[in-house]
Amino acid sequence: MVFASRPEVRYDLGVNLEIKTPDRFNILSSTKTVMENAKHVGLNHDAVVQNAKQIGEYLKDNPDFPDHGHRLTGDLSRDAQLIFFESMMGFCFWSLPGRPKWSIELSNGETIDGWYGVCAAFQRAYDEGVPVTDAKFLMKAGREEVQNIFRSATAAEISLLEERIAILNENARVLQEHFDGQAVKLLDAARHDAVKLFEILQSFFPSYRDIAKYHGQDVVFLKIAHLLALDLEYRLTPQSQRPFLKNFDKLCVFADYKLPQLLRMFGILEYDESLSQMVDSYTVIPAGSPQEVEIRSGAIWGVELLRQQLPDFSAIQIGHVIWLMSQDKVLQAKTRPYHRTYTTFY
Repeated sequence: MVFASRPEVRYDLGVNLEIKTPDRFNILSSTKTVMENAKHVGLNHDAVVQNAKQIGEYLKDNPDFPDHGHRLTGDLSRDAQLIFFESMMGFCFWSLPGRPKWSIELSNGETIDGWYGVCAAFQRAYDEGVPVTDAKFLMKAGREEVQNIFRSATAAEISLLEERIAILNENARVLQEHFDGQAVKLLDAARHDAVKLFEILQSFFPSYRDIAKYHGQDVVFLKIAHLLALDLEYRLTPQSQRPFLKNFDKLCVFADYKLPQLLRMFGILEYDESLSQMVDSYTVIPAGSPQEVEIRSGAIWGVELLRQQLPDFSAIQIGHVIWLMSQDKVLQAKTRPYHRTYTTFY
C-alpha cells in the first residue's frame, strides 16, 4: 500500500507507538516523536504481526549467529582491538548504478564487499604485517597507509576515504591518550556493561555521536556504537560465554541501509510516493534531511514493534537477524533498492 504524504499517517495505519522497554539514550522516545509527525514514512501494524511469527521461528531455529570468530585471530586482546577499529568503519559501502563497487579480493580469488569486505580488508592487512591493531600506528596513518588497507579489487576506491582516515586517526589518538591504546582497557573502564560503554563512546569519541535533528529536535540513533557492541557479543564471544556485555539485551537496534530495505520488503515500513520514487531511482537522499531521519526512525520502530510481538528476544537480536536476512541472495532478488545517503554514521 502506498499512502499519501501527510503527518497523521501513523494513526491511519493504526500503529500504537508505546515504549515498553528501558530507553536509556532516548533512542525510542526521540524517534517516536519523528514517527508521530512523519510525512514520508509510515508503519503497518498488520505487516508487523504477519512477519513476527516468521522472524521468531528463524530466531528459535538459529539460537547462535554465524558470526563468532569471523576473520579474527583467536587472541582476545588483539581481536577486541580489531573489532574496535573495524566497527568504526561500518558505513557507506554502496555505489550508484553503472559505477564500479568497492570490494576486496580474497586469496582464493573470491571478491567480497560491504561490511564483510571491511573485515576482510583488516584481516588482509594484518596478515601482511600492517600493524592495524596498533593505536599508535593508526593515529598517524595517512592516506597512503589507509588506502592500502582498503585497496580495492575494482576501479572503485572505498567511499569517504578522507573521512575514514580522520576517524581512524582521531579514535586511535583518543584510545591511546585515555585507554593506553587498548580496546580491552576501554571495555574494563566500561565494566563490560553495554550501557556504560555507550556513555564512554559518546563522551570521548566524537564519531560515535550519531544524533540528527528533526524540526529542531535531537533524534538519537548511535548506529556505530550498536555495531561495536554487536560484534563484541557475537564475533568475539562464543555462545557458551555470553552475555559478554552486561545489559546487551537492553540495547536498541542500529538503523542503517539494509534494515529499512528489508522492513519495506516485509511491508512493515511504507514510503509515500515521492520518497518511493527517490529510493527506487537511486536518488541520493541528504544526510539529516526529513526523509532520511524518518527512514531511520521508522526502522527503529519497525524492529521495536516486532520485539513487542516477540518478547523472548531483544531488539538488537531481531535487528541482527533481519540484517543477516538482507545478505541472503534469494531475498536480495526480491527487495527494492535501499536508500542512498553519504554519511559516516551508517
